[in-house]
Amino acid sequence: MPINWSYVRHFKRYEFDDPLYPGSGDLIDGQLLYMLDRLREDTGWPIHPHWEVGGCVDVDGSHGHAKHSYHLKKMGCKAVDFHFDTTASFREQYYAVSKAGFTGIGVYPNWEHPGFHVDTRPKEKTQRWVRRNGIYIYLLP
Repeated sequence: MPINWSYVRHFKRYEFDDPLYPGSGDLIDGQLLYMLDRLREDTGWPIHPHWEVGGCVDVDGSHGHAKHSYHLKKMGCKAVDFHFDTTASFREQYYAVSKAGFTGIGVYPNWEHPGFHVDTRPKEKTQRWVRRNGIYIYLLP
C-alpha cells in the first residue's frame, strides 16, 4: 500500500529509517504505518519507533535480524520495534497492541524501555511471541 504522508498524523519518515540509509523510511509498509498511526491515535500514547538501532526498515540485513525478518527490505519492510511513552501498565499496553490487528506481535519486557515488535505478515503466518532473557518463546506452533 503506497503511503500518503499527509495522512500520517503522528510520525515522520525518518522515524522508520534504516540508520545506515537516511531516507529509507519511505520503504516502510503503508498498511503497517497506518495501523501504528491509528494505534497512537486510539491510545493517546506516544510511540517511539526504534529506528536508531535498526528496529524498523533494515535495507540490507545489517541490524541482526533473522534471514526472513519482516524488517528486511526484501520482505517488504513490514515490521517495527517500538515502545510507548506512557504510565499505563505493560499489560494494558499489550492489550492495546493486541487489539490493533497486527498479525505478528513480539513482546519484549526486558528492553531498557519494555516494548513490542509488530508486523503485517500474511494471516496464515500469524504469530505471537515473547523474548525473555534472550530466549524466544513462540505461542503458536
